[in-house]
Amino acid sequence: MSLKEKEISSKSIFKGRLIDLSVRTIKLPNGETSTREIVNHQPAAAVIAINKKQQMLLVEQWREPIKQLTIEIPAGLIDPTDASPLDAMKRELNEEGGYHADYWEKITEIYSSPGFTNEKLYLFYCDTLTKLQEKRSLDSDEFLTSHWYDLEELKKLSAKGKIVDAKTAYAISVWENMLLTGAETKEDND
Repeated sequence: MSLKEKEISSKSIFKGRLIDLSVRTIKLPNGETSTREIVNHQPAAAVIAINKKQQMLLVEQWREPIKQLTIEIPAGLIDPTDASPLDAMKRELNEEGGYHADYWEKITEIYSSPGFTNEKLYLFYCDTLTKLQEKRSLDSDEFLTSHWYDLEELKKLSAKGKIVDAKTAYAISVWENMLLTGAETKEDND
């Protein structure tokens, strides 16, 4: 039996600056019908930025939906002015951290929660960082601080429940795996 669902109809409920919400009627694999509430979301880009001291750059910011401060990897929406997800990530690393990187590696593309949203995240890795003399300004509604953490500090923060952001937890896991498997980085080759 095919598991594919077929859209019968879709009704737009809300159109916003960041998201659109629709309700779809779908035909299930068994022939019955059901509804799906779908959040359409712009794609985003994020970075695992590692310095020469083997520390990861994270930002702390308030997240209103969960009403708490979070510790996250630098990330942001891919704007229409960005030529690619990589351009968006370079912009975010500049804005949120004040850094530029000469070497980039795309790690993966992931969906934040495919049960209800199509939000896609492009995850990059960089480890050839240069502190910028003049960084881009944050968005007008964005307030954050940046910090560097080594892997052991990140594992302790995670164990204490201080890292609640899924993309950041995933990024830490990717970085740890890179270290365990001896994956070469650009700095290793310099």
